[in-house]
Amino acid sequence: MEAITITLNGREVSGYPGMTILELARESGVEIPTLCHDPHLAPIGACRICLVEDERSGKLAASCVTPLEPGMVINTESPKVVERRKAIIKLILASHPDSCMVCDKGNQCELRKIASDMGVGLVGFQKIPQLATIEEVNPFIERDLSKCILCAKCIRADHDLVVQGAIDYIDRGFASKPATLNDMPLENSECTFCGTCVAICPTGALMEKKRAYSGTSPVKVSTICPFCGCGCSINLEVKDNQIVRARPGAESAVNRGTLCVKGSYGYDFVHSAERLTSPLAKVNGDFEAIPWEQALALVASELGRLRRTYGPGSLAVLGSSKCTNEENYLLQRFARSVLGTNNIDNGSRLYSAASIIGLGAAVGFPGTTNHLDALEQSEVIMVIGANLTSSAPIVGYAVKRAVRSRGAKLILVDPQRTELASFSHLWLRPRVGTDMALINGMARVIVTESLLDEEFVAGKTDNFEALSKVLEEYTPDYVEGITSVTSEEVSRAARLFAEANVASIVYGTGITQHITGTDSVMALANLAMLTGDIGLRGGIFALQKDCNGQGACDMGALPNLLPGYQCVEDAQSINKFADRWGTDLPSDAGLSAIEMIEHVREGKVKGMYIVGENPALSFPNSTVVKEALASLDFLVVQDMFLTDTAKLANVVLPAASFAEKEGTFTNFEGRVQRVRKAIEPFGDSLPDSEIVLRLANSMGYPMPYSSLQQVMDEIRELVPLYQGIGYRDSETKDIYRAELDKDPLSKRRLFKGQFPSGFGRFHPVQYESPGETPSNGYNFTLLTGSILHHSGTGSKSSRSPRLSEFSPEAYVEIGESDANQVGINQGDKVKVISPLGEVIAAARFTDTLPEGVIFMPNSFPSTPVNQLFDIVLDPQAKTPALKTCAVKLERT
Repeated sequence: MEAITITLNGREVSGYPGMTILELARESGVEIPTLCHDPHLAPIGACRICLVEDERSGKLAASCVTPLEPGMVINTESPKVVERRKAIIKLILASHPDSCMVCDKGNQCELRKIASDMGVGLVGFQKIPQLATIEEVNPFIERDLSKCILCAKCIRADHDLVVQGAIDYIDRGFASKPATLNDMPLENSECTFCGTCVAICPTGALMEKKRAYSGTSPVKVSTICPFCGCGCSINLEVKDNQIVRARPGAESAVNRGTLCVKGSYGYDFVHSAERLTSPLAKVNGDFEAIPWEQALALVASELGRLRRTYGPGSLAVLGSSKCTNEENYLLQRFARSVLGTNNIDNGSRLYSAASIIGLGAAVGFPGTTNHLDALEQSEVIMVIGANLTSSAPIVGYAVKRAVRSRGAKLILVDPQRTELASFSHLWLRPRVGTDMALINGMARVIVTESLLDEEFVAGKTDNFEALSKVLEEYTPDYVEGITSVTSEEVSRAARLFAEANVASIVYGTGITQHITGTDSVMALANLAMLTGDIGLRGGIFALQKDCNGQGACDMGALPNLLPGYQCVEDAQSINKFADRWGTDLPSDAGLSAIEMIEHVREGKVKGMYIVGENPALSFPNSTVVKEALASLDFLVVQDMFLTDTAKLANVVLPAASFAEKEGTFTNFEGRVQRVRKAIEPFGDSLPDSEIVLRLANSMGYPMPYSSLQQVMDEIRELVPLYQGIGYRDSETKDIYRAELDKDPLSKRRLFKGQFPSGFGRFHPVQYESPGETPSNGYNFTLLTGSILHHSGTGSKSSRSPRLSEFSPEAYVEIGESDANQVGINQGDKVKVISPLGEVIAAARFTDTLPEGVIFMPNSFPSTPVNQLFDIVLDPQAKTPALKTCAVKLERT
């Protein structure tokens, strides 16, 4: 590509074809003011503030939309340019209220800054009255369109970044304004309250409604969102040790200047009045505050007593998919070195273990095989078992952008109609629990019609013959009988996927939270390998529910795997860590999360240390889980809040929030990013890493780390996936795990011996009928899942005032015809009953579900949906089936 040279303010500079004058100027360190430009948006030249002069002709041009031409002589500050910019600013101010002194935008107002820089004060033009503030009921956003300058940033962000279509211009001339359809309130529109429009607005036209502070905050700290596994960069604005605002990280390659409603407005759980401020010990059935020294001594004494009396196997540790990499690394070392047990697991067992095992066995890599940009550049995207716009909004934005802006074709596989259905080229609605039959049916069509990538299959995979044999019975007609998806649609989906030059697969808990989750992941890997869409071309995208679900597993908070997925039964791996830590290590696989509860019930596990997880709500059969935890000889829980699990503990240790500590998170792509401290810990709470180090010291096994940098240095030394990653690197750029930029099949070895070096392995997996179907009076199929305004079990999001105000209580979605059959009206309180328990929620009518299927969110602590589920595990991943069960409904 030949460079284009121009003269810019008297000096020669060079750019590339297609580059605009504004882009080259900023790259060259020349500042040109703008109001409508944003690097994440296509330029439109609306504000005209960025005018420059081409001295060859004397013409003025908007630099944001003018491409470079050879020989240009550009002056960005000529008298003509300055005069015209001032005139434009004065015209804008003529229709802008004189309220700068009381405007909450303060020094962040771009219009005010440009006017000040240009020396524009009072305006001599006649003022044009503008619209007053619009009343909104929602707790997130308020609009004052008297301050709108019609830059269209909010509209373009809505259409081009978030792809929601909630707002656009209405009316003409001086009456023109950005508004919703029919100018209805935001809460009645398609708006998801992602906050992107507020962050991008250059004036005070769009602002947070319920804000902790009005004005410019003096401190801004870049960190990572604590909710889902997307790993969005957020900038926390701080005033007097309080977070007053969150904005998207503009430079992040993950979220590109966007967030979802939780990222923008959910941070205020950090300042909840329910935060734990000091250690608590249970005395005569009631909690009493005690000093840290006493609490740690008590925990150390009791854990030590149980270890001596019953052996290391009597203790178990549950780590957290919300804690940092460093904290999980320290915790697994504590379990293995101090307690002497491999009984350690983390909360992502509930959804990601199937991916670790399934993808590890198939392609040799324990998770997502490519980065988010590659997904957006795919020609065909298959989304299966995931409601992206609720569970992983940033991934949802990427998929919608790929469809809307790049012409990608979306294959959506979901029995429930979600937002992505309107973007889909092909929407398949299989019966609940029949995804594997559909995947195998697509694979068979690809094989029998010779649509596979023969070169890739022959050169980089093995076991193809065994797969072909198993696929023989999965004819389109056979698959239709199982799934209800027509044979024509099965064939059409297979051809669409196989004929694409680049295809990708995105999946979530709708795949992994079934008893056949691991086999379903392997089936998806089969599909990707048949077409060669793995690694650097296309890929498999395994979503994570929590902010560090990937990292917790990478760090070895697993019962059978050391950090970096090195097997605990491999002598070489054990010796490497034992030598580094200076102690003997257990060499037998430990208990998974649910197995811990089963062993508690059998009296084999006597004590547990639970960090940042709430199994009393997140595990199936909550009643049994609570009984088991209450029966322990000793339970210590480390958390920010007195959760349902913490209420059962003997000792509760107060933990710091994400905003009160340092470390790293690893997102679902494998991108390692810095978590930075923005405020001091609440009360006497401490970062989880410091608590673990103090506890180890109290038990007579001090760990030799004086900083988290030293912890990461050791991770880099012992964990191959993290070689080359350090705090300095992640200060300046996003870092992928070292394996992510290598060849996906020859370099991403995980388990030695499972397939020959350099080869992916096909796994012939068979469809099995779902274990629980409607019968014996339980005539509805319950689906559970995430919703946009809450996260996990709701421990954080339910304590965020704005999120909980907008979505205050649990509900059950049901089709109107189904509701009529059981005499339920809209808004009625309904009992949802399974053979194991019941919950009560308000009925909401919907047309998004198949007949006989109902939906409930699982993020409301007061309505523990998981207590409806029995403990039934995927035999390979030990993941409980938490996606669907048979229920009946009764009016209360």
